[in-house]
Amino acid sequence: MDQTDVLIWNAMIGGLATHGFVFESLDMFTEMQIAGITPDEITYLCLLSACAHGGLVKEAWFFFESLNKHGMTPKSEHYACMVDVLARAGQLTEAYQFLSQIPMKPTASMLGALFNGCMSHRKLDLADIVGRKLIELEPQHDGRYIGLSNAYAVIMRWDKARMMREDMERRGVKKSPGFSFVEVCGILHRFIAHDKTHQESEQIYMMLTIVVEQMKFDADFETVEQELYGNGVL
Repeated sequence: MDQTDVLIWNAMIGGLATHGFVFESLDMFTEMQIAGITPDEITYLCLLSACAHGGLVKEAWFFFESLNKHGMTPKSEHYACMVDVLARAGQLTEAYQFLSQIPMKPTASMLGALFNGCMSHRKLDLADIVGRKLIELEPQHDGRYIGLSNAYAVIMRWDKARMMREDMERRGVKKSPGFSFVEVCGILHRFIAHDKTHQESEQIYMMLTIVVEQMKFDADFETVEQELYGNGVL
């Protein structure tokens, strides 16, 4: 391209970050500065996202603090990204303290990022606190109740897990069924568990049966092969 602008550089930085090319994304930011393009709020959002995927906490703090240095006020999205960076890196106490100090009420995306980090790193005492805040914030969101119920189930607090399900029922919150999308020849097909409404469901389930049987056969063959190697036969 003969000319580029901040939108094009943002697209490159964000695209690289999304697909796991974290360091290439940060290198692209350096090239952007060399090219004389001034970064904007979206640029820093892309950079923070890259840091979250790469576990780069130190770099994330640098970019977050650069917002103020360049006269930009962090938005809720920047705070949410920063929480995600800390939570993914296991710095959950720091993430919670960071949330308590921001100049706005924590949003569901901020608390959700922290809750997911608590679950990933088994910080279930903090997950309890954050999960309850999420339910207060989004009382009609089925995923908030199920997430907290799962947290209780991990520590075998079956009474509290059951309580979450009962709260859902009492408030009239319905669990949304999980579904998948598959694109075939440009056509998008939607599937729900045990769904047989698709016009080719009979052939689909037949093929699934074949695939499952083949997987079982391969697993059995591998087990036998390992036993033969272990016994010195092969």
